[in-house]
Amino acid sequence: MKPFRISAGLSVVLVAAACSFYRSQPKMEYFHGQNVPAGYIQVVRATENEVTFRILVKFNESHLYHLILQDNEPLAQGWFPVRLVDDSQSYSVTLSLNKGLKLERGKTYRLCIGGQNPEAVQLQSSSYRCLVDYEFVFEEKQPGDSEVRNGK
Repeated sequence: MKPFRISAGLSVVLVAAACSFYRSQPKMEYFHGQNVPAGYIQVVRATENEVTFRILVKFNESHLYHLILQDNEPLAQGWFPVRLVDDSQSYSVTLSLNKGLKLERGKTYRLCIGGQNPEAVQLQSSSYRCLVDYEFVFEEKQPGDSEVRNGK
């Protein structure tokens, strides 16, 4: 019975110590990057759960981190290869929204393309600089539909 009490007491002490060292991360601030000329980033398909972009920007990196942001909140994100793959010198990225999230018609969102995962940046800073920034107003779109209205 005594070993049980010792291990239970030790567990309580360890949990209390772990809680005392926990620091919540400050909210990440996503700073606007360079705006590209009209037509260099296009929404080719958009549903309330997923957006496909065609990107005609040439990067030196082989992979970059792509995020869809609403204000300062990431709705979808991930690493994607940025190699230009076809005759039009573009690459495509399809971002699926995090579970339980949906885009709303008429709202403005941002595509932020950056060089690092925001979680890695957050270990040292609460500022994330987008290399390229693209604003778009969400409207459902299937390939071949008229162009989604662009922001800047």
